[in-house]
Amino acid sequence: MKWDLSVLVRSTEQKEIQTQLDEMVRDAEAFALKYRGRIAGMSPALLGEMLDEKDAVSTRHESAAKYCSLKFSADTTDPVASALNNALIKAATEAGQHMTFLDIELGERLMSQPELLKDPTLGRYRHYLERMARAAPHNLSEVEERLVLAKDQYGIVKWSKLQQKWLSTRSFHLNVKGEEKELSLGEMMAFLNDPDRETRRLAHQEVGKVVSQSDTVWVDALTSICGDHLEMTKWRKFSSPLSSSLIFNDVEEKAIHAMMRAVEKHVPLCKEYYDLKAKLLGIDRCGDWDMLAPLPSSARKYSWEEARQIVSRSYYRFDPAWGKWVDSMFDHHRIDAEVRRGKRTGAFCDDWFAGKGAFILMSFNGNMNDLYTEAHELGHSIHAYEYFQKQNLSNCQISFCMAECASIFGELLLTDMLIEEAKSDKEKAAALASVLDTFTYILFHAGARYRFEESVYESISAGESLDAKKVCNLWTTARTRMMGDAMIWPPESDWTWARVPHYFMAGLRYYNYPYIFAQLFVFSLYRLYKEQGKDFVPKMNALLSAGSSLSASDLAKQLGFELDQEEFWVKGIEQAEEMVRSLRQTMQ
Repeated sequence: MKWDLSVLVRSTEQKEIQTQLDEMVRDAEAFALKYRGRIAGMSPALLGEMLDEKDAVSTRHESAAKYCSLKFSADTTDPVASALNNALIKAATEAGQHMTFLDIELGERLMSQPELLKDPTLGRYRHYLERMARAAPHNLSEVEERLVLAKDQYGIVKWSKLQQKWLSTRSFHLNVKGEEKELSLGEMMAFLNDPDRETRRLAHQEVGKVVSQSDTVWVDALTSICGDHLEMTKWRKFSSPLSSSLIFNDVEEKAIHAMMRAVEKHVPLCKEYYDLKAKLLGIDRCGDWDMLAPLPSSARKYSWEEARQIVSRSYYRFDPAWGKWVDSMFDHHRIDAEVRRGKRTGAFCDDWFAGKGAFILMSFNGNMNDLYTEAHELGHSIHAYEYFQKQNLSNCQISFCMAECASIFGELLLTDMLIEEAKSDKEKAAALASVLDTFTYILFHAGARYRFEESVYESISAGESLDAKKVCNLWTTARTRMMGDAMIWPPESDWTWARVPHYFMAGLRYYNYPYIFAQLFVFSLYRLYKEQGKDFVPKMNALLSAGSSLSASDLAKQLGFELDQEEFWVKGIEQAEEMVRSLRQTMQ
């Protein structure tokens, strides 16, 4: 299936889309002319009207902007898509420069008059303003903020695009059943978790080899982006490189430290699980190419229609409204699942406020991992469906920590159904291993990625000159800390960091801990669901429909969770340990 992006624009002609981007810049300029310099003296009612207008302007131009970015993600080699994406970056930078006054002036107003946060006239924007007030002490002057946007356009944004484009245009060679094939990275992804162990080992080896040949690209991109972040941390007077991400993700530092302490205390679980998986695979010890490998009993292939029916039913069982929404995503061609060269690697769901919908990109190869990816991304779309019904645009800026709630929950719903309908212990094991593969990988591998990023900032701050060898050493040190000797690490695995896009995303630092947060948070939600059954459904819907109108901490407290307590995070780990025991029972 390929998605239909034409619903996003008045016309798919390049000239017409450029016209819409130009309108976006003009509207931002008009908004600035209307409100710049006035915020300090505006009444709460007028402030509310201004924020309403701000949301309206953003909504008016959201669709054309999404068309440009999604078209480029679908084919990074298409010159038209590339031109439109570049035009979007330019227009968004110009529009952003016009709008920089808003956060600065409103932030200053909130710092001088914090009682505005409790004014009932601004109730619909309360938490949006609370987040703005938290960021306000770190704002620069308007001129400086405009300069930052300008430098980023030709700095970290370009480095990020280079990494994405360079990686997606590499060619990989792999012998598949006696036939030598030349493949794109998107095509190689299917073989990284191939049922045949030797095939996936060779696939991992080839990806590592090809990536290592461009070492200068990866090192320069990484150190430039991370170095830029360190400079901005100083400029904005953040206490650490982590601080800005905490504000962006609407979480507290104490919660993240409590979470990471809980994870590190359970590092033995990593080896326990992979030792168990080795037995299920019939091997002595797992290699890194076995981390996400399917069990022999999960080697069946699914057609696109079969996958749709399975995933759809798993959501219908929880809440019929969820199932109907999932069906609409297919019926309206909002999913691009075709495997092709030039397509961005990985998968994502991009919500669309103006159309109260979403778009999903993935590469469907018909294996069980793809089944779970489909359930995961459709979970994101359900989250959007829920908050679009209740919130204004400003309250739909979901933090990365909470953004995974419905998606991971969807994976667990799929697992429940597959276990219930399994015809043998082997089929049960396949479903349990699929969800535990992801849990263990994220908790400990993403945990290693978090510690790696931490060490990159420490090294740059210490004045070290980082070359490929040193960066690879930082990665292996972090990996050993979080995963120990859980498996065999071949030399090419030292380059894993270079193909992980999270380190190269412009303006998004510490992208990995939200995944760990989400896994443990949702496993705790799932534990409540198993205890409460259908009584839990309205609680889950309330959590999702809140959007970003409440902080992660406040949402957790409504369910009786305290995020700054290590004990809370252990609950999620205990749920996973229970599933490990269930998996072990299928082997008896």
